[in-house]
Amino acid sequence: MNEIFGFAAVIVSILAAQLFNNSRLNAVEARLESRIDRLVTEINRVQTETNTRMDRMQSELTARIDRIQADLAQFYRDLGRHDEKIESIEKKIGE
Repeated sequence: MNEIFGFAAVIVSILAAQLFNNSRLNAVEARLESRIDRLVTEINRVQTETNTRMDRMQSELTARIDRIQADLAQFYRDLGRHDEKIESIEKKIGE
């Protein structure tokens, strides 16, 4: 009979340890999920911030390129007028 009680005590202690271990694992899992959620939130925030910065940079670069193209077009118009004046002066000198 003592052997049965001894065996039952061992079984009960194993089951109790298993339950205790499961509760600790659940706590660890809950902490991990919490940290993962915070990490995902932070990643999303950084991604949104990066996208906003990239959009702003793209807009600024587009505006600068448009200004450069306009300045270059004006330069070529001025150059054409100067070429005409130079040709006119060369013709007058050559006559």
